[in-house]
Amino acid sequence: MRVTQQMLNQNSIRNMSQNLSRFEKINNQVASGKLLHRPSDDPNGVSKAMNLKSTLATNAQFERNTGEAKLWMDETGQNIDSMVNAMQRVREIAVQGNNGTYSELDQTAMAAEIEELTEHMRQLANAKVNGKSLFNGQKTGELPFPEKGDMTPSSADLVAKTFTIGEGISIQSSVLPEQLFGASADAANLFNTLESMSANLKAGTAIDLEKMDAGIDRLLTVGAENGARQNRLEAVENRLLASNLEIKSMLSRVEDIDYAEAVIKLKSEESIYQASLAATSKIIQPSLMDFLR
Repeated sequence: MRVTQQMLNQNSIRNMSQNLSRFEKINNQVASGKLLHRPSDDPNGVSKAMNLKSTLATNAQFERNTGEAKLWMDETGQNIDSMVNAMQRVREIAVQGNNGTYSELDQTAMAAEIEELTEHMRQLANAKVNGKSLFNGQKTGELPFPEKGDMTPSSADLVAKTFTIGEGISIQSSVLPEQLFGASADAANLFNTLESMSANLKAGTAIDLEKMDAGIDRLLTVGAENGARQNRLEAVENRLLASNLEIKSMLSRVEDIDYAEAVIKLKSEESIYQASLAATSKIIQPSLMDFLR
């Protein structure tokens, strides 16, 4: 096959362009610290990186849900503790009222304090977190006990608020009024117990301490259940953090360059490109005048 000057020129330019393309590619990798810039760089690697990034984005949402659920549980626990403290004071008053040594005026004052503590309990039951009702299930835009003196929950068929904190994992983050205080029609309902206690003090009759203790025990039980869910939430949160660290490590192995290796490749490609420039300059340099000389 006859080799012409045009063929030499074209082959030289093509080889030089290929060398320049490789040089540019490794230069971009060193500058960005990333191996992958286009799907064509490594289709399999790009697919793996996209899947890993998708998992990280999903985990980020789970982390946000976990943080919000944690806030709701913390607020729930603090409010239940406040309710237990209030009921402990109520029980002290009940014991005093039952010993029969206080005057009618004293018992009236005790009844007034019970009524104030009842209102305090109602306010705790109407607590909010981020502007949403804490103890009204999914109906967070409504208060469970909006009217003073009316201790019947404003909403029926309530469902506890939940958060999705993992693939197929949901956790209850709130407590319903019935769980805290008992059914409104039940004589053992905490608010009914407080109301009857106030009436007993005013009338000078005995107070049923068993109902009082049952109400306190119910609050303590619900608080313990909330604490158990907090422990579970913390375990899931730790697992998410560990999972994210592992996924980020895998993503780094797929995407990130080894700088030492990349710099060596860069210098090698630079030398090859410089050599191709020098060789090409010698090939395309001769002209007709050069041959005539």
